[in-house]
Amino acid sequence: MEVLLGIIVQVLFLILFLSFMSVRTMNIRFCALLFVGGTMIGMMLFPWIGASAIFGVVIYFYACLHWKTKDMLWSIIFPVISVLVSVLGEYLFGLIKINMFHHSMNAHTSSLMLTVVNLIGSGLLSMTMLLTGLYFVKRFRGKLILKRYSVLFSVVCIFTLIIFYINIWIGERQGFSDDNIQANSILFLFYFALLIGVFVILSRTVRKEAAMQNQREQYEQLTEYTENLEHLYTDMQKFRHDYINILLSMSEYIRHKDIDQLQAYFEHKIMPISQGMQSNTYKLGALHHLKVQELKGIISAKMIKAQELNIDAIIEVAEPIERIHMDAVPLCRCVGILLDNAIEEAIHCEFPTVHMALIRQEHSTLIVVSNSCREETPELYQLFEKGFSTKGNNRGLGLNNLREMVAQYKGVVLDTQRRESTLIQLLEVFEN
Repeated sequence: MEVLLGIIVQVLFLILFLSFMSVRTMNIRFCALLFVGGTMIGMMLFPWIGASAIFGVVIYFYACLHWKTKDMLWSIIFPVISVLVSVLGEYLFGLIKINMFHHSMNAHTSSLMLTVVNLIGSGLLSMTMLLTGLYFVKRFRGKLILKRYSVLFSVVCIFTLIIFYINIWIGERQGFSDDNIQANSILFLFYFALLIGVFVILSRTVRKEAAMQNQREQYEQLTEYTENLEHLYTDMQKFRHDYINILLSMSEYIRHKDIDQLQAYFEHKIMPISQGMQSNTYKLGALHHLKVQELKGIISAKMIKAQELNIDAIIEVAEPIERIHMDAVPLCRCVGILLDNAIEEAIHCEFPTVHMALIRQEHSTLIVVSNSCREETPELYQLFEKGFSTKGNNRGLGLNNLREMVAQYKGVVLDTQRRESTLIQLLEVFEN
């Protein structure tokens, strides 16, 4: 009875830990699948291999998560971390009982009540450690580190789990004495402290690399923006230089009343110049109202790219915008994703258009990106699914990343609408 209760509670805690780390993946049916399968595997393996039965549960959880998410590395990391935190919580609770409550593990007393107390106490302690760890991961942008070093992190987690259970197996053979529990607890704490130290070092390294990469991207975007302004200025200077000559040439036809030649000259010489003046390059003039240099650089680069693809690209900024209340790096990433997806969809349309507007409101800044879209464009909810793309399977990460970035900011709201053959994305950034 005590073994069955222990297995059930352990599996429940593992599922709870998984739900904290991967909220979007978990739902009632999926949790039920994990619970039933994990409990059955634990009950079948425990009589044969003891505590090592947890490896069977981890493998089962990995298979379910991989089937659900199609992400091999995270399907390994999540269950392994859950087990590691659970083991550490159990040993720390044992250490607390020995040193604070003088409850000796040498006394071979066992009861249902004692089992329940041990499971609940170690579970609550594990949950506290897990929530604290998740807070620091979010606080210090640990997700970026985990993504970049996911393979290394997976190997370290598996290696750590093996070490833990080798120690547990040795403890089972020698008997779980007070000295054994305390030695293992200190060893596990030291190992975790070492992992935290490595995590802190990697965090600083990744943040420095991200800052340098951001500076390089900003410099490239501003350089491209400046070059386009210089090109625009050169075109205007050429036009001003030729303006008087154009008028003089027309005046000769007028003076001789040669209307036919004047009409031919106008159609073949003047109209091409007029069309050039109406080219998309001159539709970026409203960007001078935008004072956020990082954002100005990426918008100009993306819109010029659209123009080069023969897309009717227009930017509207009616009033000066001095500041947008969002970190520059995620803001530029969000806008870049919106424009990239707009361009990729518009290019397939008969009349491709990408229009963008930045609107200053009383307590927020509204960024609107609209583009022409095909009739067979998927449903809106599908566009934000991980791996979904109109270009093929497992290529659509942009909008999914956009949704995750927006979710990290309380004052940022993303809304997507579709009106006939136009897709509209509204990103509203509220003031703090």
